[in-house]
Amino acid sequence: MVETNQAVQPTVLTDNALTASAQSGTRARPQRIALVLQGGGQRGIFTAGVLDAFLTHRFDPFELYFGTSAGALNMSAYVCQQYQYGYRFITQLTTQERFFHLMKYVRRQHYMDLDWALDTALPGKETALDMEAARRHLQSRYAYACATDVDTLQPAFFSLTEDSWPDALKATCAIPLLYPHPVTIGTHRYVDGGVTAAIPVKEAFARGADIIVVVRTEPVIEQEKRDDENRRFLETLRERFEAKRPQFKLSDYLSNFESKYRLARFETFQKELSKQLGELSERYKSSREQLVNRVRDSMKEKAMQNGGRWLFGGDTIYRLQSLSGKPLNTEMLKMLTTHYQSYQSELQFLASPPARAQIVQIAPSAPLQSSALLSKPAALEADYQLGASLGNQFLREYGDSLVSLSTVDNPGFESTSLQMPHQG
Repeated sequence: MVETNQAVQPTVLTDNALTASAQSGTRARPQRIALVLQGGGQRGIFTAGVLDAFLTHRFDPFELYFGTSAGALNMSAYVCQQYQYGYRFITQLTTQERFFHLMKYVRRQHYMDLDWALDTALPGKETALDMEAARRHLQSRYAYACATDVDTLQPAFFSLTEDSWPDALKATCAIPLLYPHPVTIGTHRYVDGGVTAAIPVKEAFARGADIIVVVRTEPVIEQEKRDDENRRFLETLRERFEAKRPQFKLSDYLSNFESKYRLARFETFQKELSKQLGELSERYKSSREQLVNRVRDSMKEKAMQNGGRWLFGGDTIYRLQSLSGKPLNTEMLKMLTTHYQSYQSELQFLASPPARAQIVQIAPSAPLQSSALLSKPAALEADYQLGASLGNQFLREYGDSLVSLSTVDNPGFESTSLQMPHQG
């Protein structure tokens, strides 16, 4: 049996909510199901494992796909239906010194060689992504890679069926500081999508998704433990109410109720942080050193632990800024602020989604062994296997129901509900 600390972690969507329609034999309408993939550099190896489990069983009930940074690369491999493409890209390319070498970056200003790595995915190369297969697969589906517009600091979503897809993949992975310049597409400049939409779940909802499956490369933030009395009260209320009205998903309401105090604290901290950063920005030109110190002090360690959401945590951003010899400028400060605010907004959406949206997350319950960069091979392999294990567990618990509910046909799906029992 899969250990508790490695379990698929549902946020709002429950087994009963998914399976009710299949068991009753009727449903009001098909559901638009979206797949949302978080980035995280080499931590994307976990996502590669999840998606390879899906590919193994031909599971693809999704009408919409969204990916940011490494999540966009894994999404591309998935819609191209290329098993272990993401695994090979991360383990064979991103681990090479040519891709990134910390000391060379420090001593010679040798940036992350994203151009070389992504060039291997272009048509005509032995290791190319099969974009023709993707276009056939996406005839009635839609896949988007997220990048950040440098000038507006707004997220932009590029369709993978358009001619600009190679540039879009490069843009979504173009980490500020590590990649030398923004990527120009049309008349706009773009950088890493993680700055503005690390987990583009809100975009999935805006485009009409009813059910959103989110693959995370970091643990889901757990709600604070409540005392035994409150917990017993909520469980008793749930059981009594659902026994009378099983069609009403009280779990949705309770999830929102239980998270309101944590969300209020997020909002308060976000407003205070924005206020402080605004004041500091006004004084930047006259006192840069004071600015850096104040920002570092105001953004406490817990708030700055980005954990791979934007490749590096805040402290590492400052270290890289120092190592690069470049001063902290207002553009980078705005990106850091925008990233933090946008990520808190995504967290709030995940914890308290609109009534129409149902969300389930696949995530490790403890930090992955791999890092954003410079991961050891054993760590990458362990995280890939963990992703594959959780992907298979997800299929056992949700696969049949999602296929039966989806707006798109998935006739090739090989059910795992009976063939793949829990491991003993």
